Amino acid sequence: MNSLVLIGVVLLGCIGLAIAAALLYTPSQPAVQRRLTPFAVLPVPEDTPAVRAFLHELAAQVAWMDASVLRSVILVYPEKAPAVQALCEEMAQNYEVFMAMSFAQVTAVVEKELDAP
Repeated sequence: MNSLVLIGVVLLGCIGLAIAAALLYTPSQPAVQRRLTPFAVLPVPEDTPAVRAFLHELAAQVAWMDASVLRSVILVYPEKAPAVQALCEEMAQNYEVFMAMSFAQVTAVVEKELDAP
């Protein structure tokens, strides 16, 4: 009986040492680099039926695309074009892949990103 207890203690000790060794000598994970979310920037020059149809088709294609390839599309409109701005904002409300921004807003975001460490 004593030999069974001794074998059990030795086995438990070996298992404990193996776990401790695995925890102590496991190499640390390398630091994860900061990666941008896959996105595209699309300037929208005018509000025409052809542009509207293209944006609907693009939204359907992006929905089928792998998120590691493309996750969102920023629709950039000129500051002094309210019809184009309305189109971009409407598309952003209808499709979650679109974001509507003016040219000045996109420029500010890019400059902020370039200044970040």
